[in-house]
Amino acid sequence: MGCGTCCSSCVTCCYGCRCKKQKMYQKEPTKFMERLWFVLILLTFLVTLTNMYLWLVAQNDAQHVDTHVWSLLGFWFWYYTVLMSLSCAAFAYTAFLLIFALLHISLGKQLRLHIANKIGILLSLSVSVGLIVLTILVFPFLWHFFRQSLHFTGPFLHLFGIVTLTALSWYVAGGLGTLKKRGLPVRDIGLWYFLLLAGLYIAPVFINSPCFVDYDKLPEKPLIFAHRGAEELAPENTEIAFEIALNECNVHGIETDIRISFDGIPYVFHDNNLQRTTNVNDVFPLRHREPSDNFTMEELRELNAGSWFLSKNPYATVRELSEDEKTSYRSQKIMTMKEMFSLVLRYNRTLLLDVRQPPAGHPFHHSWMNVTLANILEAGVHPDDLEYWQSQDDEYNVVFIKTYDQREMVTLYNDVAFDDIKAYKEQNMTTNVWTVNTGWFFSLFWCAGSASVTSSSCQRLQHIEQPYWQLSPAHYLIVWILFDAVSFIWVLIIFVIQISRKHKGKRYQNEEPPERYNYRQFMALEDMNHAQNGVVL
Repeated sequence: MGCGTCCSSCVTCCYGCRCKKQKMYQKEPTKFMERLWFVLILLTFLVTLTNMYLWLVAQNDAQHVDTHVWSLLGFWFWYYTVLMSLSCAAFAYTAFLLIFALLHISLGKQLRLHIANKIGILLSLSVSVGLIVLTILVFPFLWHFFRQSLHFTGPFLHLFGIVTLTALSWYVAGGLGTLKKRGLPVRDIGLWYFLLLAGLYIAPVFINSPCFVDYDKLPEKPLIFAHRGAEELAPENTEIAFEIALNECNVHGIETDIRISFDGIPYVFHDNNLQRTTNVNDVFPLRHREPSDNFTMEELRELNAGSWFLSKNPYATVRELSEDEKTSYRSQKIMTMKEMFSLVLRYNRTLLLDVRQPPAGHPFHHSWMNVTLANILEAGVHPDDLEYWQSQDDEYNVVFIKTYDQREMVTLYNDVAFDDIKAYKEQNMTTNVWTVNTGWFFSLFWCAGSASVTSSSCQRLQHIEQPYWQLSPAHYLIVWILFDAVSFIWVLIIFVIQISRKHKGKRYQNEEPPERYNYRQFMALEDMNHAQNGVVL
């Protein structure tokens, strides 16, 4: 068996699962329903690709997804990892089937999808559509990553699209004659192909990325605020998390959350209740659903704020810890704001505080901000070094401690338009964007000119020395024209070759084939010729 035959058998086996019967069907034309299945595979490929792309770029908020599902179900798990894995598996399966289908066409084989693969395609399509609907209904905050990621991946997606359509020109040009015989609108198919190709050729006109910046005009690397401390390495909003961020990660400052206890003491905590990050179920089983601000500071001190990190392992970093570190984590308690101040200001670092209002009925429901500001001044902060404003969603007040950072600052959610960052910069306002956890996202805000970012991954972002990619507008113009020109020339060559092959095939079909005889017919014809010539054998 030759190499070509082995390749053909392998392709047929993977697509149709009929290795032994592949010779029976290899010369039969593809049935109409099988062509529809091929169209469905192509559609599923596009849907699964979109779904996988969304979940991959949403990795920046993976912890937000896990926390959000936990708040709905009350059970902690790596939900984001499971959903992303399902998306990647559905795409990989569909992509392989599409490749095998194209190989069938190249080898001139009949498309005959096996029932198991038909079920697999329908399942992949259902899973992908279901996950897209899930993001719309449950995780709508993920979709802005899809939009913003196009600023980062847009140039590469354009080049990939050019290469893909150029490669498909062989199939388009080669299939024109076949389609024409079957009465399909050949001219329309070719027209749509060239319209799509032309659209890709001019697509860079609409691609805008902050990373298109001259090499000598790249802004300075953004400073990094540790979000609730080094929360990927240690329990959030605890002393050990702040120590790691300040000492090992060498961050510019700390961004954290401040609440008011029932007896009027500001403390460091994020959630509305204590269930996710403490052992409140064990210590106060009858009050575990109460708002955290309904507890006195003495009661909050009884809780363990570190063991949950070891048991839930939210960032898959626990295995890297030593036994001494694990023991230290188990001893972490909820900190007061003054305790946190004494730690951070000792390192001469900056503070960004999200001060949250206690619930209705709380003794300090109306005076919460005055109490917090008074405690900040008691901690030794000069009034001139204190700046505060209301958050954009009115959920809390932002306090900026300017003792070691005298800039005028505005904090913005990472859904901000990049042009707004440049507009603030022109007004001599520095921007801090939250929360930025992935390298590609950090690169975008770096190129856009953001002065600082708040990050849960401060240990990783500190080691990024330059944006993931940067290209001057002039260089991108050269790349754009070069790819378009090479693609256009290649497509013309392919169409000329395929059309020439079709014309040759038609010419051979129109010629009279020579008559063929078997041995008996040949001998009878010879006897007839000899008899006519008077020759007796």
